Amino acid sequence: MIDRDVRQLERIPRRSARRLLVALVAVSLLALLALTAGPAAAASTNDVGPDRVYFAQTGHYLAYGFLDYWHHHGEVATFGYPISEEFQANGVTVQYFERAVFEYHPSAPERWRVQLRRLGADQTAARVNEAPFRPIVAADNANTSFYPQTGHTLSFGFRAYWEDHGGLAVFGYPISQEFTENGLTAQYFERARFEWHPENRGTPYEIQLGRLGATAAQQAHVTMAPLAQGSGVPSYDPTLWSVPASSETTAPSASIPAGAPTNLGKWIEVNLTTQYLRAWAYGTPVFGTYVSTGVPGHDTPTGTFHIYAKYLYDDMAGGAGAEAYYLPDVPYTMYFYEAYAIHGTYWHHNFGYVMSHGCVNLPTDAAGWVYTWAPIGTTVWIHY
Repeated sequence: MIDRDVRQLERIPRRSARRLLVALVAVSLLALLALTAGPAAAASTNDVGPDRVYFAQTGHYLAYGFLDYWHHHGEVATFGYPISEEFQANGVTVQYFERAVFEYHPSAPERWRVQLRRLGADQTAARVNEAPFRPIVAADNANTSFYPQTGHTLSFGFRAYWEDHGGLAVFGYPISQEFTENGLTAQYFERARFEWHPENRGTPYEIQLGRLGATAAQQAHVTMAPLAQGSGVPSYDPTLWSVPASSETTAPSASIPAGAPTNLGKWIEVNLTTQYLRAWAYGTPVFGTYVSTGVPGHDTPTGTFHIYAKYLYDDMAGGAGAEAYYLPDVPYTMYFYEAYAIHGTYWHHNFGYVMSHGCVNLPTDAAGWVYTWAPIGTTVWIHY
């Protein structure tokens, strides 16, 4: 749309169609089971902050590309604190964290230059014949997704955490079933171990990642001695980053249109006439950006909707013949009606003009801001 055409929904790859159903089910299940998905979603990619910080907790620095990846993919809750400095290992720049090892690959595409070592797979390589690690044959259902790539399933709270905190790109596929390890319900992934901590039920720390990075550092005899803090380098604090206020100087009028859902504290407005999206909070516009909506024949639906599923990345396909398309890894995807979504756009920059097959195309940075600001359930009001 350039996205999913609802009239061609049957053409969506099985994995993507399944994930739409999974998201709807997961929201209800999490409410019933109180298996909260953990810390807040990744930070917006259009925020600004320092390029180097110091962590008094471990006495180490984090800078530039590694800092950017760490900050935008979960920070402490996902990766823990840095426990080493950057250094070269086998021709690759690496840095160790409590729960991960970052590697920098300069020749890779930009999105993949920072990669996580496959610590889950590395540290369980000798356990492949143990029952939880043996591949199984299963089918998807309302509670479970099956991944034939590794022969394992992902269910309930672990599935929700995996989907909400980066999914395949961050954690990799599951490589075990859930099982009890050291008194905890655990599950291994290519790059992580998930742990359920029932003593933290109902808090952001109910699901936590195991300290695989610390184990790897000890096994590799990595130097972890703390360093002194240098002058001019700030101590880490999440408030060091902020999203600049958007400029309204060249935007359409910001007066509240007739029919707006002014009874709500937060809503998203998409004006199809001006091709402009605004985020509203208590009657005040807090963010705005030009967008591209549906071309004639692939019109963006009008009315009042609600965001019902969010994916950091999702694959999109649709159309037929000359109009067929397949777009992998569409960023910051927020579904609000059937297969229609608000999402980031990497294949064009012609915002302010109709371009899509029905979805609302945003510049990627702007989509990141909206993705972070708007939780599932946020009202989306689309009008002319």
